[in-house]
Amino acid sequence: MEKANNRKMNFFVRAYKAVINFETYTQFAIEPITKAIKYLAILVLIFSILITTIYIGSFRSKISKGVSYLNENIENISFNNKIFSYNNDEYSIYNDDKNIVPIVIVDTSEDPDVEEYKNKVKLYNYGFILLRDKMEIFISTQSDENQFTTIKYSDYYIENMSKEKILDTINSPIISFYLAIAVFIVEFIQYFIYILLNAVILAIMGQVLSIILRLKMKFNETYKMGIYALTLPTLLELIYIIINSSTGFVIQYFSWMYTTISYIYICVAIIIIKTDFINMQKELIRIKMQEQSGEKEQEEIEEKEKTKDEDTEKKKEEDPNQDNDLKEQTEG
Repeated sequence: MEKANNRKMNFFVRAYKAVINFETYTQFAIEPITKAIKYLAILVLIFSILITTIYIGSFRSKISKGVSYLNENIENISFNNKIFSYNNDEYSIYNDDKNIVPIVIVDTSEDPDVEEYKNKVKLYNYGFILLRDKMEIFISTQSDENQFTTIKYSDYYIENMSKEKILDTINSPIISFYLAIAVFIVEFIQYFIYILLNAVILAIMGQVLSIILRLKMKFNETYKMGIYALTLPTLLELIYIIINSSTGFVIQYFSWMYTTISYIYICVAIIIIKTDFINMQKELIRIKMQEQSGEKEQEEIEEKEKTKDEDTEKKKEEDPNQDNDLKEQTEG
């Protein structure tokens, strides 16, 4: 019955029980691993969509302000014959940690030091390097591979543009659309892998705890529990990002809190499983004792009936002798 109810649980019911009901982790542990992965994929999908929405909303606001700034402070900016020029090819860097794109480097000279610019941009999560013939877009990932995306102007059909047209293009929704796709893909892949790796650590911790408690659990069972144990930390991180993006409020040791909560969840879930196992053993012992007691009573009843039958047979054997004595006495 429990397995049938477990199959009917949708994502939101699972998320609610993963946060509120520790006893449900027993059911999560015996499910196929595919259900846990599917749950994780939906959780990360929702997380990535919301985070992307927050980032792009902030990006649009910053872009509007940036366009106003460029319009007021840049004298010369143009795009002719697929060559970008900026203030007579001078070097400029725009750096603001509060922006969604915290660093933008512009150098339209013929011999820019691209490697140096890349090293500067790598200090941030996102960044742009605008050169005379191409654009380098940086998005931080867990590995060093494919962090920079190169966009060559010659690969696109771009008409000659004046300062006004360039600013209109920068402020175009199509830029936000492509950036949203990039941010979403990066966030989804990065966070999906991040939770999978954290779940491995939780699974190992669960194995150690189960050994201490003398509870037999397979690694894949504690791993599935680890995935669900990261539900509340993920939701708290989402709330934190929303608050941080809107108010700038920073929790210095949030990552420690994230880890601690997941550890507490996996430990409590395994302890509850151990407690349920002990209670189940006690119940089995009680049922067995009742069965043994019932069998003993049945044996006593059968023994009494057997003794009664033997007494009856004995009396029957004695009755004929009594009749013969009585007959002899009468005849005499």
